[in-house]
Amino acid sequence: MSSSEPEPSGRDPRLSLTERTHALIKEDILTARRLPESMLVEHELAREYGVSKTPIREALRLLAHDGWVLVLPRKGYLVRPLRFEDVREIFALRQMIEPPLVVEAAKRSSPEQLDALERHIDDQAAAASTEAALNAATAFHLDIARLSGNRRAERIMLGVTDEVRRMHYLAPNLRSRLTEDAEIRDHRDLVSAMRRLDIERAYEIMDRHSQESLRQKLEGLTTI
Repeated sequence: MSSSEPEPSGRDPRLSLTERTHALIKEDILTARRLPESMLVEHELAREYGVSKTPIREALRLLAHDGWVLVLPRKGYLVRPLRFEDVREIFALRQMIEPPLVVEAAKRSSPEQLDALERHIDDQAAAASTEAALNAATAFHLDIARLSGNRRAERIMLGVTDEVRRMHYLAPNLRSRLTEDAEIRDHRDLVSAMRRLDIERAYEIMDRHSQESLRQKLEGLTTI
């Protein structure tokens, strides 16, 4: 890429132009600035993001590989729809891996690491915006995956939390639930069980929490 190529603003300068363009388009998809089933056309995106079609094309290729957009031959790209079945699959996957992950995390975590989980909960409870609450909740779940020591599961959870983030932006009535007492209480009870090494209780809380999240998401998405 020529050094004269304009760059999207507001992104980490250590990333390549393609990586930054990819991050910008993905962010627009996750925050519902680009709605499901909306068209993405290369020349329009190039003009909007202030870059040539080359980084746009490469960014769209990466987004298609990760399943965020669908390729429409000779037409362009389509932001992937979000179906009820998608939501069920996402939370089925979450229920398969998160309860066992929290068990492993409880066994491996130091008191200081559990203190860090508590700080994420404090941040979530005090959040003044959807973005802040989502960031704190995401950090909480990703840190549990990281503390389990399973890097592959951590990568899977990163994709899952991205999917959940998009759901919250697509369904505004879900946003207030991020700071509801029941949500915060589940997280605090989970860390308390981890501190006591009460493995059965930690597993039970995470499993129930995931089931309740699925119910809320399906209910919330009926409005879109």
